[in-house]
Parts: sequence; structure tokens; C-alpha cells
Amino acid sequence: MYLKTAVVLSGGGAKGSYQLGVWKALRELHIKYDIVTGTSIGALNGVFMCENSYFKAKRIWKRINLEYLFNKLPKSNKEIDILKLFGSNFIKNGGMDIKRIETILEESVNKRKFYNSKIDFGLITYNFTTRKPLILTKDTIPEDKLIDYLMASATCFPAFKMKEIDGDKYIDGGYYDNLPIELAIELGAESLIIVDLKAPGFKKKVNKQIDSIIIKPRNNISFFLNFNEEAAKINAKLGYNDTLKAFKKLDGNKFTFRKNTINKYYINNKDILLDTTEKQFLSSIEQLGKTFKLDESKIYSFKSFIRELRKKIEIEETLDKKTIRNIKSLTKKINSKTLILFFLSHLENGKNPKKLSKVFSKEYKLAKYLQILGVEYGK
Repeated sequence: MYLKTAVVLSGGGAKGSYQLGVWKALRELHIKYDIVTGTSIGALNGVFMCENSYFKAKRIWKRINLEYLFNKLPKSNKEIDILKLFGSNFIKNGGMDIKRIETILEESVNKRKFYNSKIDFGLITYNFTTRKPLILTKDTIPEDKLIDYLMASATCFPAFKMKEIDGDKYIDGGYYDNLPIELAIELGAESLIIVDLKAPGFKKKVNKQIDSIIIKPRNNISFFLNFNEEAAKINAKLGYNDTLKAFKKLDGNKFTFRKNTINKYYINNKDILLDTTEKQFLSSIEQLGKTFKLDESKIYSFKSFIRELRKKIEIEETLDKKTIRNIKSLTKKINSKTLILFFLSHLENGKNPKKLSKVFSKEYKLAKYLQILGVEYGK
């Protein structure tokens, strides 16, 4: 039996490029949806989902960056420097001028295509003048006000200036409901694909529970004010991976693996592995990937993951005698990577520092896994 499906898109500023990756995966899976509801950046992405204009949305995400918005860049991509840029702009101008984003929407949104689409649409904004939320659907948004209300939903005050419409001032819909699930249900949704960017904002309590697939970042994605093309690409890759994992087409948690590649290795080698379950084994493998800073946005086979791990360890400098003494005497705080390499080098030399292996059992276990997987260090 076909269930009327809604895609629910949360707000989250620059994190919204993650939703582009989700959309790419939904397209590849040929998943149809009847309703899109969105708040803030979710409303902006949602209007293009109603149009079914994926490649247009992709081009827009390439255009939106801090240099375009401010005519200058922050000192770095660190959160503090981005906040300083927005903060100084707020002091001088009362927030970022939203005209440039508005111009992109005016140029890009195909109103005829949007209103003729069979996909229903809803957004949430907050009327700062009346102190009340405003919930709008496709049939209640006047065509000549569509861009205005999209911007009203996405004006993340105080970072952005308030949006004025007919004498009233509006701010980001996240001040009322940053994840409009209830709105999707009111529009008739019988199943939900919920994309939660885990961004700041209030979430309205949902009174009715229906079948849902929840997709949210498993990794750290960009700061919500860091509009940056490179960061947007990574966010989109992670959104794509997480969606395919949510639909059981790929495996992994923080890292992403081809379907059954972990399972196959685990089944074939469980007698020599240190973990008693496949889930525990995956956790250990991913911890190694995290420690040695493998690319979290890539899709790996088990072999390619180990190959990348081997490359990372090959370029590590050999531990010097002073570092080894510090580890042995426990007089200095040592990071996990250094401890793992210390244990691996000892294991390769047939040594077993029993006292330390008990104190740092996690790192010792991971070093043992590297040995089992044939990853060498210091040779």
C-alpha cells in the first residue's frame, strides 16, 4: 500500500548543504515524495525539491559563500573568526543584508514550476512584530510574495537582518519550530523522511507518531554560519552517505563502507579478532580511522580502508627516545595515536609492555588490530 510521504527539512544555515546530499541519494534510490516542509534553509532547499530542480540547487550552493555575502572573507574558517565577521556586521548594519540571497532566489526559483508541481509545500517563519509564528503552505503563499516568505523563514536574526513584509518584521522559523514534522502530518503525510541538521532552534512537540526514517549528521559538519564551497561539498557527501546508510544501502557509522564489506571480513576472520560482535569490531575499526584522520566523507571497501590506514601510518615519524621514556614513566599526557604507534612498534619487535597495555587497554587493543590487519610501523 502506498503511503503519502513527506520530506521534512530542518533549519541550519550553512549546514543545509548536507540536505543536498540527502536529496542526491533519494534521487538515486528513486524515492518519491508528495510533501516537503522546511524551516529556514530547509524551506529554501525545499522549494527546489518541489520544483525537482536538483542541479539548479547544486549550482546555487556553489554561489553562496561568505565572500559573496560580505565582499570579504573572515581571517580563517574558525568559528570565532566567522562570528567576528557576523558580529562586526551586526554592530555596523544590524545584521547581514539578505538582498544578495534574495537576488539568487529571484533569479532561480521557477514560480510556474513550483506552483504547478504536484508536490505540496509548507514553511514556518516567525512574525517578530506580532510575536506569533506564521505557518504557510503552497496554497496560502501569494505568488508575488513567495520569495519574501522564503526569506522570512530563513532570516537567522541577529546574524541576518529581519525581513519586512507588509509592515511586519519576520525572523527565522527556527525560533518557533526548526523541524516542521507536525506541519507535514497536518498536510496529510503518512510516512516521513526527516532530515535533522542538529542546528540551534526550537522543535515543536509532535502529537502523532507515524513511520519515519530519520537522517542526521553522524559526523561533524560545518559551522552553521560558515558558507564555504569546500565545506558545502563535504557536507553534501556526508548527507549522501548518511542517507544511503539510513536506507541500508551502505554500512558504517562515522565512516562509510560498501554494503557487507565489513560483515564479510568479520565472518571470515572472527576467530582471530578481538571483538565478540560485528558491531564492536566496526567500532574498533572506525576508531582507528578517527585516530589517524582518514577522510570521513569517502565510501570505502574494507580493503581500501586498510590501504588508506596503512598510508597514514607509513608517513608517521618514528617515536623518539624521549617520547618513549615519557610513555613508559607515565609522566606526560600522551595522545591516543602516539600510544597506538608505541604499542604497535613493540608488538612488531615481539615485546609486550604488560603494565602499560593494562593501563591503556583501548590503545593496546587497537595496536593489536593493526598487527592483525598487516599494518606496519617503523619499518
